[in-house]
Amino acid sequence: MPEILRDELGIPHARAESEADAFFAQGFACAEDRLWQMEHDRLRACGRWGEVVGADALARDAFMRRTGLARSARRDFAALGPAARAMLEAYAAGVNAYLALRPRLPEEFALAGLKPEPWLPWHSLAVYKFRHLYMGPLARKLWRGALLRERGPELVAALRADAGDGETLTVPPGAAHLEAARHASELAANLAALGALPRGDGGSNHWALAGSRTASGKPLLAGDPHRALDLPNVYWQNHVRCARFDAIGLSFPGVPGFPHFGHNAQVAWSVTHGMADDQDLFVERLGADDVTRTETVSLRGRGAVEIEVAETRHGPIVLGGPAEGVGIALAWTSLVDVDSTFDAVAEMLGAANTAELDEALRDWVTPCNNFMSADVHGSIRYRFRGRVPRRDAANRWTPVPGWSDAHGWRGWVPFEELPTAVDPPGGILAAANNRPAGPDTAYLGVDFLNSSRVRRILARLEPLSSATAEDMRAIHADDLSLVAPLFVRALDGVEPSGERARTALATLREWDGRMRVDSTGAALYAAFREQLTFLVGDALGLANPTLGALGEPATAPERLSLVANALPALLAARFVPPGARLDWKTLCREAWERALAYLEARLGPALADWRYGRLHRTFGWHPLAADLPEARRLRLPPSVPMGGDGDTVLCGSTTPGFNLRATTVSVARYVFDLGDWERSGWTVLHGVAADPASVHHADQLLAWAEQRLLPMRYDWRGIEATARARRSLVVPQAA
Repeated sequence: MPEILRDELGIPHARAESEADAFFAQGFACAEDRLWQMEHDRLRACGRWGEVVGADALARDAFMRRTGLARSARRDFAALGPAARAMLEAYAAGVNAYLALRPRLPEEFALAGLKPEPWLPWHSLAVYKFRHLYMGPLARKLWRGALLRERGPELVAALRADAGDGETLTVPPGAAHLEAARHASELAANLAALGALPRGDGGSNHWALAGSRTASGKPLLAGDPHRALDLPNVYWQNHVRCARFDAIGLSFPGVPGFPHFGHNAQVAWSVTHGMADDQDLFVERLGADDVTRTETVSLRGRGAVEIEVAETRHGPIVLGGPAEGVGIALAWTSLVDVDSTFDAVAEMLGAANTAELDEALRDWVTPCNNFMSADVHGSIRYRFRGRVPRRDAANRWTPVPGWSDAHGWRGWVPFEELPTAVDPPGGILAAANNRPAGPDTAYLGVDFLNSSRVRRILARLEPLSSATAEDMRAIHADDLSLVAPLFVRALDGVEPSGERARTALATLREWDGRMRVDSTGAALYAAFREQLTFLVGDALGLANPTLGALGEPATAPERLSLVANALPALLAARFVPPGARLDWKTLCREAWERALAYLEARLGPALADWRYGRLHRTFGWHPLAADLPEARRLRLPPSVPMGGDGDTVLCGSTTPGFNLRATTVSVARYVFDLGDWERSGWTVLHGVAADPASVHHADQLLAWAEQRLLPMRYDWRGIEATARARRSLVVPQAA
């Protein structure tokens, strides 16, 4: 009989003899903690959000229906091996067993006018795909297509976060590519679907130390995923044991197993976003005979609306269609062929060492990750996992002409050619969304982030010879920016006007580069950098309405995301596109003046009051409130000041125009100590429970804000001793 014990943080520890009963308990516990979040993701993934919010969701639902994401999830489930299908079926049975108890539903269900439907096994695959669809380059390629048409290839090549590594933009000669870019930008300019869907670009840090560098003589593995600040948190802490495995980690609500972060009794694993190029956009010439089917979208308060769904040899048409005579087909590795990722998820849990774990990843398709592992035998290993297509170099940057045979996919990069490292001589592995390998390896992508975070992590790791879990925790809290000095030096030629401006500039120049909550220098730097982002964006002509962020108003802050990410490289190179006027000295002077005016308006006239933490706070919102005004009364956890920014290990990224609020953060932190699992620790933003009435809704927030780790209880004797609740489950015979 499966059993769920909950520790002092409310984290569920599920155990059973059989694997099926263990996943049944995992599904039950997840529904108990995160039922609304599961329903929210399921409806959006299936293109059914309009049933909750009405016509405002039509564009989003139509986009999801056109991708065929739900259809692909059903296809993939049917093609999975017996172990993966059994895992998904047992998990769904656990969810439905919880629903059968007729529990008190989260308040969101009443606001949405919904009752939860039975959970089907393929729903977990749909939710998983939905969480990763927007982590690919889809949006960036649309942006760059518009930029190519309007501003030329030099600007397209320059707007990369890791620009300067020598790679050049490949744009094929002739009119076909520019014609494709024109069609793509025209179709995207009126699109309201993508802008309101989850921001996919995240980051993450992770690192591993071999036993030769640790106090225990066994490896340490640590890291933190960076995601948009969400409520509830996208990751759910839990623990599952059966006869085959005993695994603990972080899961997506609605998804069984531990695809990204976790450990069993022998081996631990973690990921960072691989930033791989696993999506292409093909501009297709269409006619009336290209329509393959219609689908019905139900809208609250309006009824049913039929939409056309077309597909080409390259993939589903997600923008445009036969009525326009042209459309954009999306090719994504998880859509174009059977996605066997969950065969790998099921296999990973029983791995006895890093070699077995690595072999299980052959079935992995999406997302592409930097995958790191360590085992109790002393091995540490890195693997770039996921399916990357082989295709023409032009596909890397923008939408390409679908009528040309030159741009089709030509198979996949073989597993053996993906970057890997096993037990490096120095005993250190680290990754932070930087380019994982040199130019001699297979092509993986162009959208890697700058290397400042990974360089800082390496600088902290290299002196360590007897490292402990506490040393790993301290790296989580590192708030030193290696990028900030570039911006401070950019003000060398500026002559401040007025005593306060001179004092402020002197303060910035004396600043130590640490993004601390109590730092005036950090506030000055952050405000100056954001104002410079605005000015550079305007100077580059990105206020043109056709370049709005995928149909959002041209004034939306998201239109400057590419500029914000690429700004250090642009500034370092003093980039000036051909035919443009871009006086960097003048821009920096004006940005500094604007930054001072902004800080005075926000924080008052006294320089001593300009502290970073007064501006840089967690951005609290409930996702349902964006669509239903009545949801704004839902209780939210408090907003807390935080240090760090997008270039520091302590992640606190901002979005231009959000008043320097932290919008992407380290939503979880973890340390796996393979010398003693009980010395491992973790924390998540807020807590394990989604219900604001629960004591575990935000009971980890203070520890998270202070970069402390909380106990990751693994030994069942300790779990028994600290258990605050216990539930035995009865598995229906049909399960």
